This record gives sequence, C-alpha cells and structure tokens, in this order.
Amino acid sequence: MHQLSATLLSAQRDSTALPHIAVSLAERWGGVTQLRWERVYNGQEPDGAHAAIVSSSSGALIRVRVQTDPAALLVQRAASPGPDAQFSAWQSLGAASAKAGVAVTEIDGEIRVYDVAPDQRSIRERSSADDGVTFGSPRSIATSTLSIGAIAAAAAPGGAALIVYADSSGGVSAMMRTGGTWSSPGKWTNSLSSVDGIACASVDSAWAVVLCGTAADGASGVWTCALSGASPAVAVWSTLHEVIASSAGSGVTYAQPGLCIADGLRMSFVEAYGGANGYAQTLTTHPPASARFADHRWREPIPFGPASGVGPALTADASHVWLTTPSGVWRAQLSPSRVDVSDAVILADLRETPRGASLTLHLAEERMPAALLSDAAGPLGQEISLAWGYQTGAGKETGQAQRYWAREARRETLRGSPVTVLEAEDAWWFLAAMRARRQLTWPAQTASVWQILSRLLTMAGLSASQTLSSPAIVATYPPVTISPNESLAAAVHSLMARVPDLTRFSDGVLEAVHARETDAPVYRYGGAGEHAVLNAVRSSTLSRVNHVQVYGDGAIGQALNQSELERVGNLLVQVTDRSLTTESAAARRAETELRARAAREPLACISVPVNAGQQLHDVVSVTAPGVGWKQERLRVAALRTRYDIGGGRAVYRQDIDLISGV
Repeated sequence: MHQLSATLLSAQRDSTALPHIAVSLAERWGGVTQLRWERVYNGQEPDGAHAAIVSSSSGALIRVRVQTDPAALLVQRAASPGPDAQFSAWQSLGAASAKAGVAVTEIDGEIRVYDVAPDQRSIRERSSADDGVTFGSPRSIATSTLSIGAIAAAAAPGGAALIVYADSSGGVSAMMRTGGTWSSPGKWTNSLSSVDGIACASVDSAWAVVLCGTAADGASGVWTCALSGASPAVAVWSTLHEVIASSAGSGVTYAQPGLCIADGLRMSFVEAYGGANGYAQTLTTHPPASARFADHRWREPIPFGPASGVGPALTADASHVWLTTPSGVWRAQLSPSRVDVSDAVILADLRETPRGASLTLHLAEERMPAALLSDAAGPLGQEISLAWGYQTGAGKETGQAQRYWAREARRETLRGSPVTVLEAEDAWWFLAAMRARRQLTWPAQTASVWQILSRLLTMAGLSASQTLSSPAIVATYPPVTISPNESLAAAVHSLMARVPDLTRFSDGVLEAVHARETDAPVYRYGGAGEHAVLNAVRSSTLSRVNHVQVYGDGAIGQALNQSELERVGNLLVQVTDRSLTTESAAARRAETELRARAAREPLACISVPVNAGQQLHDVVSVTAPGVGWKQERLRVAALRTRYDIGGGRAVYRQDIDLISGV
C-alpha cells in the first residue's frame, strides 16, 4: 500500500470528507520525455559526415561537416538557433578527409573541432576562443599507422577530454586530455572485425562509447562499452554490450551513431538493408528512467523517419535536444509542460487487475486548457497521471500518482455539453502489443529471472523494482526462449510463473511482490474507528485447478487442494521447468502455481469510500459481521475506483475484489 499522510488517512476514514483527485497530462513514457520533433531547417546540402554542439556560454548551435567534392571541412554557427535562424551559410576550414568524419566538443570554454587530414592518418585539432565565430589553424595531435575510418570526441568538467577513433583493421584507439595535454593513443581491449562509426560522451565519471560495426561472426550491430581511467596507459575498457544486431548474411548493417546527454542519454544510429527493396533509416533510443550507462540498458530503437539514412548528430541544451544532418535541423522540447486537467474531470473510472489496468476519463471541454483542445493529435499517447485523495485539514491531498497512457480519445456531448473522453491503459497494454523482433534465448544458469525481466522491460522503455520481491527472483536461473513475434506481456507472465512473486505496476514501474501466507495486513476495513465498509459480498467458488504437478530436470513436485479434490475430482495442470533440479525446488514451484491459479478466482468484494493508497496484492483485514468476517485476512485481487460528478448524485467509491489463502 502506498504511504499516506496522517491527515489523508484520517480524512478517508471520515464520512464527511470531500473527495479530491489530481489528473494531468504529459508527453512522457516510463518516466522519460517523449520527444516531439520540430523541423526548423530544410536545406539542400549534400549528405556527409557531420557533428554538432550547443555552446554552453551562448547557446549557439555550431555544426561541422565534411563534404566530399571537393573534400573540405565546413563549419556553421547559428547564434540563436530556431525556426528563424540562418542555417545555410557555411565557412570552409580547408581540406580534410571525407571518409574519417569529424567531431566537435567544448573544452575549457573553447570550441574544438577534430578531423583527419587528407592523408587519412593525421588527427588534427582546431580551436575557437570566440565561441565558434572563428577557428585557428589546424595542429596535428596524433598520427595513426593505419587509415582512420571514424572519429569521435567528448569533454568532461575540468578540462578532461577524450578522442576515440577506429582504423581500417577494426581496431579502436583512445587519447585522453589531462592538464591541457593530449596523451599518446592507446589500444582498446575489445574486438570487432570492422567499425563503421563511433560516438562518445562523459557519463558518471567515465566515458560512454557507442560503436557500429561488424563482429567476428559477420553480424552487424550497435554496441556500447565504458572507458574509465585518467590515461590510456591505465584505462579500463568494459566488455561490449549489444544494443541491436542483425544476423550475418541478412544484409542489414548499422552505422553512424550519435550520442548526447540531455535529460539522460539519447542515442541514434542508421540501420540499412542492402537487398531488394532496400532501405536506410535513422533509429533513436534511450535508457529507461532508472538506468545508468553502466547498466547498458536501451529501449528498443524507434525509427526517426524524417532523417532517413543520414546518421544525425545529437546535441542538447537546457531546453531542447537537437538532431542535425547537413541539410536538416530538428529540435524537441526536453521538458514539455504537464497540463493539469483536474478541474475538468467529471468522471474517472479505473479498473485494475493483475493483467492490466484501464481508465476512462470524461473531461468537460469548457474547463480544459485551450492548447489541449487545439492540438490536432490531442492527448493520444500521452501519460495520464492520476492520484486519488481528499480535502483534508492540511489542504487538498492525494496518494501516490499512477501513470496510464491515452490510447483513444473521443469527443462527445453529455446533456448538451461537449466532453472529451479518454480511454487509457497501464503499461501492460503496451507490453501485450509489443512483440519480440527476433528470438531471445537464455540457456539455463546464464541469467536470473530478475535479469531477464529487466531486459524485457528495458525493450519497452520500462523499469522494475525488486524492493518487495522474493529471494528466488535473483536465485532462479531458468532456460528461457522467447519466439519472434511473441508478446512481451506473455513472456513476462511466463517468466514470473517460475517464482513466487506477483506483479503490479506502481507509478509506471513494475513491482515484483513476494506473496506469502504469513503476510500481515497493511490496512484495516470495517472495525471500530477504521475505514468504513459500505457493502460486502462473500462467495465460495470452486477453483479451476486443484492439482499441480511440476516436472523438473530429474525432480518432480506437486501441490494439492485436497478438500476440492475430494469434492469434484482431479483438475490437474502439469508444468515443465528443466531449471528445477531438486525435489524441494519443484515442490515450491508447484505450490506457487497452485496459489497463483487460485488467486484468479475472487472470493469476495467490498465497497468502501476510496482508499487513496490501496494497491493490488495488498493484504488487508476486513470486519463485516453480516457475512461472518471478524478481522479476516484477505488479499486484494482487483480494484475498481470511481469518481463521478456528472450525474444526479456524486460517486466516490472503491470496489475491492478479495481472495483468501493469503
């Protein structure tokens, strides 16, 4: 149950308390801003290697590109980037290698540009002390023994900086700047057959590196790794972590990555298919809200159609992310305002089950913000934040807000007045709709249930919490195969059946809850001075399953509901899980399966004034003498919470389905 203040707890037990709900809309998913791109420049420049940065001192957008015919390094500075800025004027800085690319960063208040000379081996630095207006002559800072095919640069506070580059052998080298001096290049400790692009950034006192290329087995992909240490001599490279990859011979390749730090890390790269009806498209991705770069967790990449197959440069300032190509500039607001529609709500109807939650909102248009009504796309896809509460002695208070996402919007009339109706779901809807794009396989003993769960949620841009989970979730290492086109929701439910944990979304984060028969009640209904029970219904229902057998690897376990077996006979379910190697483990799995299947059959329902903190799977104590309960311990199986001021009589009520055998 969500924690509530003392005044809110008191109010929801007071029959005279007035209801209050808080509802707002925002362009967010999983705690991360959904970028809505606006194109501010559409030019005719030829495609080619390029980079961009926003000056920290002035906010100017500085773009650098290498053109191929004739091969030259060009730079542009837009003092006030936006729809009215001049993005077509470029200044030549002289001849350069068109193959190796270009990088730009800011060190000690100076804009620095890095490229490769026409000899394909010499790395050069140009500095601008006037915020990118003019640049000095190039100076060579390193020479490679092999031709250079890709280069990237990044800076950290205090003047530290990094240059990483790839040579024609697929090797990667790093140079670090400390005390105003660049070190000699040092080789990395990883291996790729070829590298077709590099990007880097300073993250968490280390360097984040993204690489596109080809592995030894011929698979093309995108990988991340971290570099830590003050110099190449003592630097430590982490292993490569796959972001996305294609099978060898598939014809799909990846190149031209971009990386920036905005509201978190943002990445882009190009995916291309060279077969019949080939294509090239830019993809973007980001980590879930709770992840760090060191976790190497990235949401399933999303196509960015407008940039096509031109690998964009990414950069950011305090208010926008900028995505640029030689011929295009786009921007997206980083923190779009949250739109409060609380005063417009005339109905909120929320239904929560272990398989998902659905929300219906009716908003009186006369009380809605004009900007929301004028948006052609409306609130579709936006995050709806909803919190239940009351007017208390401390003011208007609510419990923890929960997140849902608008999947349908309608405009209706209600008693002659225009109403916007929003249908929304929690993240289970998205997980059910999202499919695995290729087979995912974890052999036994290679990854725990928690690690696999985290990977699946990461694909959807979501996070999980193990604060309330069982020890088994990190100690169970099952064999798992997820087939192409299998829904992530089905995969998650199948995975979680292997451990004694129930799942629920709380504020957009999936919680694994260890359900035990010894769990103490977290809230009380119906007793003297406790939360009122308006209605109570108690029923007896036969379970669909009363016998579970589990077959492991050389181990068998079973669980029985003996009383029901004697009444109706054997209703058997058999489960195979080769990760179970002991009789005790198989028996625990059988007990978990039997309890989980029984949990789908609600035993009772109570109607109460809204409890602003109630959650699925909470254990509660219920006193209802009319149905024979005195401090009965029951578990919450489903919830319906309803606020309605659109009819003749206001409604603010919660119906709670309950099960026994907690």
